[in-house]
Amino acid sequence: MEGALKKAILRNDEKPDEVVQAIREVCSRLDMVNRRFEMESDSDLIEACIYEMESLRARYRYLLRVAKNKGLTAEGLSQLGEENKA
Repeated sequence: MEGALKKAILRNDEKPDEVVQAIREVCSRLDMVNRRFEMESDSDLIEACIYEMESLRARYRYLLRVAKNKGLTAEGLSQLGEENKA
């Protein structure tokens, strides 16, 4: 996950929306799985990490779509989107 996007999503708001909380949880879980993936040496556990990461990425995409439909925004998202297009 990109640094600016991650910081915008993970920053603490006073009263976050349920979708924002779910996005933060998915981001946190993705970080944990990535760390575990980097440390694994068993091929079965590496494969399990890959499947878990893909599952979390699918959920993350879904939650972003829900957030967009609700009109939720986070600082830095529009700037990050423009950088990725270049």
